[in-house]
Amino acid sequence: MKTAIIVNHSYNGFIKMAETLKKDLSLLGCDTDIITNKNAILKDDKDLDFDKCVFFDKDVPLGLRLEMSGIRLYNNIGSIELCDDKRRTYELLRKDFPTPLSYPAPLSFSYTECADFFDEIETRLGFPLIAKFAYGSLGNEVFLLHSRNEAESFYMKNYTVPHLYQKFINESAGKDLRVYVVAGKARAAVLRENKHDFRANIALNGTAVPFELTENISSLCENAASALGLDFCGVDILFSDNGYLICEVNSNAMFTKISAVTGINLSYILAEHIVNDKILHQNDLF
Repeated sequence: MKTAIIVNHSYNGFIKMAETLKKDLSLLGCDTDIITNKNAILKDDKDLDFDKCVFFDKDVPLGLRLEMSGIRLYNNIGSIELCDDKRRTYELLRKDFPTPLSYPAPLSFSYTECADFFDEIETRLGFPLIAKFAYGSLGNEVFLLHSRNEAESFYMKNYTVPHLYQKFINESAGKDLRVYVVAGKARAAVLRENKHDFRANIALNGTAVPFELTENISSLCENAASALGLDFCGVDILFSDNGYLICEVNSNAMFTKISAVTGINLSYILAEHIVNDKILHQNDLF
């Protein structure tokens, strides 16, 4: 059985991660090619000659094409699309999981004042608050707004951009947990901290140290991964006075740093899951 790893062509971090995973898949006897998304898009259907594909990308049309060709994606494109839109992730999780209170910006086709909307946002979320573009990675497109004027100015500039407003959890400023889940089980966790930014992302010069998983945290993250239909993911957890909160779930989370910090080979664990995962073809159903 042949496997491909598709990576986004614009970020070297995914290519390095793919090379590590390819080595581990090879150790398990799996023939694997690494392909960039731009090259995969140009391939004829007959050249998509693999059965399984690790999709280190968020290119939804490409992922849909692969799945329509009968290729098993890790993660499936529907789950990737859910996680890529932070508004949709929140709406799917908020009733069954603890999450920071959030509100999507109203859909707007032209700029119109939303004073009544921000009256409610100010009352319910207070200031400072977090504004996030619906689509973004590595801590980018996340903003801390300190006042009503900043919030309305942000909306004026970005009303055509899908985004949301979220309660700022002061207890977790510059600090969070990244928990990595593979095949339904929480495998490793790190405490991320950034003393110079409200965002704890390692990509923004945050630091990471190993964090011992508890049954409570493991269960929370495993259930969230299951609810979103993910084979593997990174779950970001905030600390609050009322307990742990799920901030985001990342379908393309990097495992290189967390493996280096914890000593847990997440790449090999993921490779084992892919190799052992049985694909049900039509003939297997009868």
